[in-house]
Amino acid sequence: MNTPYSMTLTVVPNIPLIKEGDDIGAIILRCASDAGIIFEDKDVLVVTSKIVSKAEGRLVPLASVKPSTKALEIAHVSGKDARIVELMTQEARILNAEPGVVETLHCLGFICTSGGVDRANTARSEEEKVSLLPLNPDESAQKISDTIARVTGKRVGVVINDSLGIKYRAGSVGLAIGVAAMPALLKGSANEVDLYGKKRNVNISFADEIAAAGSLLMGQSNAGLPVVLVRGLQYPDEEGKLADLIATDQLKNDLAK
Repeated sequence: MNTPYSMTLTVVPNIPLIKEGDDIGAIILRCASDAGIIFEDKDVLVVTSKIVSKAEGRLVPLASVKPSTKALEIAHVSGKDARIVELMTQEARILNAEPGVVETLHCLGFICTSGGVDRANTARSEEEKVSLLPLNPDESAQKISDTIARVTGKRVGVVINDSLGIKYRAGSVGLAIGVAAMPALLKGSANEVDLYGKKRNVNISFADEIAAAGSLLMGQSNAGLPVVLVRGLQYPDEEGKLADLIATDQLKNDLAK
């Protein structure tokens, strides 16, 4: 595999507000075509999880949520809405709660604040709806990639990303939660050496690095830029998945605690 020397990141413009049942792949194709974007093999699309959640009906009206005793206790400690905390307990295992923060281990396999439950960019304020992460983000990513391949004949990787807070770090960072048509993890070789000839065997969380790069253009508030095209990457023809980035046995044990 040759070393990539440059890459470009381009917003796919004019993605409309997504509704339940929308075909994300078809919408991306239409908006890309209108913008004069022609897909190439080994392009990668970074797609924010929020529009996938909307298309897949993962919005929840808070009026429909009844907090449990456990959720009420955590809400009292954290100051969070008890209904949102209840959804956190359904989506993740609560690791810690303190004023302003609930730390969780999400069932998809990563530690984050708030269990992936999010009020932002879901609906009008008076509707009081929150979004949950997609149930199977790898499958969601594969559908988008398959739609583009069917229409264009090009193999385009897809990374579904979400902005997650990390304990002891200010701010949020884009993280991959779904991958298709590309490797999630670039595995190092036992024969690799560093600049001084010392042996190295480094695995790179390829999908996470792409997810973070895409987040730079997407913005976090009202930018309305949920899809970014990454071009110029060179990578092997592998079928990656989120599980490649997860210590699966340890995750199962920790979720069972």
